[in-house]
Amino acid sequence: MKYLFFGAAIAGIAPAVMLMICDRRWVRWFTLGLTLPLIVFNASAINFLSHETYRGTSRGMEISIIYITALSLLLGMTLLGKRIRLITDTGCLLYLFYFLFSIPSLLNAENCLFSFFELWKMFMIYLVFLAVFHYLEYSQGDFDIILYGFAAVIFINFLVILQQHLHGIYQVRGVFPHQNSMAMCMMMAGMLFFARIFNNREGFRTKIFIAVFLVASVSLVRTYSRGALFCYPLAGMLTMGCSFIKGFSSRKIILTGLLVLCGFVGLLLFLPKIIYRFENAPKSSGETRKNFAIAALNMIRDKPLAGVGLNNWGIKINPPYEYSRHRDPKKGYTEDFKDGIVETIYLLVGAECGIPCLLVLLTWFGYYWFTCIRLMRRLRGSRYFYIPSGVFGALSGAFLQSTLEWILKQQINFMWLMILFAFISYLNRHGRELMKLEHNPTEVKAS
Repeated sequence: MKYLFFGAAIAGIAPAVMLMICDRRWVRWFTLGLTLPLIVFNASAINFLSHETYRGTSRGMEISIIYITALSLLLGMTLLGKRIRLITDTGCLLYLFYFLFSIPSLLNAENCLFSFFELWKMFMIYLVFLAVFHYLEYSQGDFDIILYGFAAVIFINFLVILQQHLHGIYQVRGVFPHQNSMAMCMMMAGMLFFARIFNNREGFRTKIFIAVFLVASVSLVRTYSRGALFCYPLAGMLTMGCSFIKGFSSRKIILTGLLVLCGFVGLLLFLPKIIYRFENAPKSSGETRKNFAIAALNMIRDKPLAGVGLNNWGIKINPPYEYSRHRDPKKGYTEDFKDGIVETIYLLVGAECGIPCLLVLLTWFGYYWFTCIRLMRRLRGSRYFYIPSGVFGALSGAFLQSTLEWILKQQINFMWLMILFAFISYLNRHGRELMKLEHNPTEVKAS
């Protein structure tokens, strides 16, 4: 059935492009299609050359309906006269370098096919970045349609969480592949809505966005992800601090009081289980994380320049390789040993691709983080200020959580990250134009 669905989706590219050419309004609706399929991501994605039992960051040559939608959007906008640039800013160049610096690791890979799976994922996700960026250019800054898609995903995910809660599931994961993955996505999206309600006065829409933020927050807490529970308040304080730097107002103070009250009530409701989660976490979990980190450092010392092979962690952690020789054989280090992944994206990239690739990754992340700071100064008097302030908090939380969990490499989390990067890339390129359009709409439209 998945192959039939995939064939129908591929066949639908041409009709989708024709719809956009005949009626430009369809471009906006297809942009909504970049986010809504996240609800059924696994069901709407197909893995060619699949190795589902492999313990790695990619298990097949995955093609999602989201990638097909992104390709359709790019084709449609091209035929409508929109010039598509493959490199939009310095961040894109850094991503290209990250991609290229990953390739030498194939020289040390045990299985180059598994490495190709990860390279394919990086290419596909870049299509989403390009589709979002060029849609924002095409629409002159229509961020709302993507936020509406995020809001729909958050609400529908919450309904699934309620169902899982009623079935007695302790750590819920909603529509996501893992509870930690859901927690990071709720943090990244939640900070955008948090920044918007703090900085923009929009009447009824503000009430809707408050509800979205609260639902995202409850969903995150209900995962009982220790990393997310630690990082989310820090992300919120950073976003709130940026909003107050823009300017104080009685409205912001009232909103702060209400949110603190809601947070306090929520904390009282969830506190017993949160305490239970921290106090009764299995000791083996901490020991396993420590063993993974030692194994990753062993890989980096052995192959510092190119790593042991992109997406080859699941092979190299096992015998006959000795990167886990520090483990006690009585605790499971045997010929049939299977294990998870080191719980930090930074050690994982360093182990699989080497120190140079890790430095490029950090530079790529840092570029967008510092660009948010620059944009907050540039857009201080604009209604678009909420985007860099919200993304700044979201990235701070996600990058910090990535020191504790590798999930930023999962397809969904990587995709949400790239959408946020597309937001910042667009504002960095067109922020001044948006400011002029906001203050002198007639003059800008005439020009």
